[in-house]
Amino acid sequence: MLLPVRRARRTLPSAVGDVLAQRGVEVRVLAVVDRDADGRDDGSAAWLAEGVTGESRLIVLDGPGRGAAAALQLALEHTEAELVAHMEADDRCPPDRLARLVAALAADPTLDGVVSRAGQIGARTPGMRRYLDWQNALLSGARMAAERFVEIPALHQTGLYRRRALLAAGGYVPRGDWPIDIDFWFRWFEQGLSVVKLPRVLYHWRQHRAQSTRAGGAHALDVLRAAKADALARLFGRAGRTPRALRVVSTGATLRRWTDALAAHDVELRAPCAWRPGQAPPALDDDALLLAAYGMPSAREALRVALGRPAEPERLLFCA
Repeated sequence: MLLPVRRARRTLPSAVGDVLAQRGVEVRVLAVVDRDADGRDDGSAAWLAEGVTGESRLIVLDGPGRGAAAALQLALEHTEAELVAHMEADDRCPPDRLARLVAALAADPTLDGVVSRAGQIGARTPGMRRYLDWQNALLSGARMAAERFVEIPALHQTGLYRRRALLAAGGYVPRGDWPIDIDFWFRWFEQGLSVVKLPRVLYHWRQHRAQSTRAGGAHALDVLRAAKADALARLFGRAGRTPRALRVVSTGATLRRWTDALAAHDVELRAPCAWRPGQAPPALDDDALLLAAYGMPSAREALRVALGRPAEPERLLFCA
């Protein structure tokens, strides 16, 4: 179990306790203390140092102080376990979490990983509830892959992965200045790795009022759009895995920003198309992929209906 830790003294005991209380599996925790730039933390390191005494399953590493992705990568490099899981230091999980994930992987040796639905604790908001409802409905690997340019199709920390698959995907080092969670799934599916989502909540994601996912920065819309455009170029750019022309469909500023983001890469772009629900449907080119940028699920469904439900993602691919 990989456990990145930064300023988590208040919630760390419950997170570590949940992991060590897992039933039916052998577990070892690699906790990486990711200190502030000045080398300080909030007492998390001292609490972990005390916890190591008499607890052979808990190993504490000093992190490089460069954020969660670097901390996770360090932990991955220090484990030789065939199955690797991840826990955030402020989250919770039930005692049967790992046993159920292990059973799912054992039942299908072709799977490279298995994730679960997630619930939320802490500062719940209607927006986050809608987001998790959308995410939790994506159960198959095919649906997760098709929707990954809309939003993150699963919390990667809910999963259990074969170590060889994590290494094949490049571990936890993102390819740009954007969050690891969005980049993780882009690299995972680019490598053709398989995953399913269990239809059970086995992970509880803690929400904070000042959480990075709400406060912009690395999670700002333009940063996430840059990450998506980079991944799309790797797939469909002139030097990509499967070169293909793209036609962006959206409206207003979103249409312009998506067109600009893709134009920064070596991608063949057809003329963009402005479309709103209720208008005549845009044309489906024979060879171009329609890249539709709509954040609202209702707008995405309206476009599907207007186009006669073309094959996704072969002819229609959604982003946001």
